[in-house]
Parts: sequence; structure tokens; C-alpha cells
Amino acid sequence: MTEDKRIRCRMAACREAPVDGKDWNFYLINDGDAPLDSAVLCRVSTEWGDFEHTQATDTCITDLAPGAHALMWRDDGEFRITFSLRIRAGRREARLEFEFPKLYIQRKLQPVNGLPGKLGWEQAAEG
Repeated sequence: MTEDKRIRCRMAACREAPVDGKDWNFYLINDGDAPLDSAVLCRVSTEWGDFEHTQATDTCITDLAPGAHALMWRDDGEFRITFSLRIRAGRREARLEFEFPKLYIQRKLQPVNGLPGKLGWEQAAEG
């Protein structure tokens, strides 16, 4: 991967069969041309009005090929949520953030490119 290439990813929230009351799966999708050596979910922040909670995490995936996806998080979708990730591809490293609205009120979910048969809410970022 050359130094001028950007790391491009999407996160998609897809409503699926509930597990422990959490029916939203959050997938990281590699939209770049090079494999991701690692993607670390460093922090998950939720917000509802004046209430905010931040949770540190060390969820890590490795060797995510271009166009591939990996499950990163599960949630109930009741709060606005922000994911902070540190991603490495070759000699390049980027910190990406993905913000989602309160998902439980979203009614017009769209097919997610790269996740066949899944409807969801997508956010893109690059660095």
C-alpha cells in the first residue's frame, strides 16, 4: 500500500435476531484496495440527551480483505452511538469515527452493499 492511499471503511448497523436484548449488529466493511492488517475498536460512546457514557474496549480484528466485513459490536440501538477505531493497513494507520442515530426509530433501512441480504444504516469514513 502506498503512502498516498487512504484507508476507507464503512460501518453498517443491521437489525438481526436479538441476542441478550441486543438486536443491532455493527459490521466493519473494508472499502479500500488493500487488506486491513488490524482494526481495533478503541471506544464506544452512547448519548441520550444530556446522558453520555463512554466505554473503552479492545475488540480487534485482523487481516480484513478488501470488500470483506467483520462483526465489531452488538447493541440495542436505543442511544446515539459513536465508534472510535484505530486501523492499520501496511505502513498507514488511521483513526476513524462512525456515528449512528438512535436506530430503534429508523424505519427506512436500505440494502447494505457488501452484506448480501442485510438491510441497515451505513456510515463511511476515511483517513
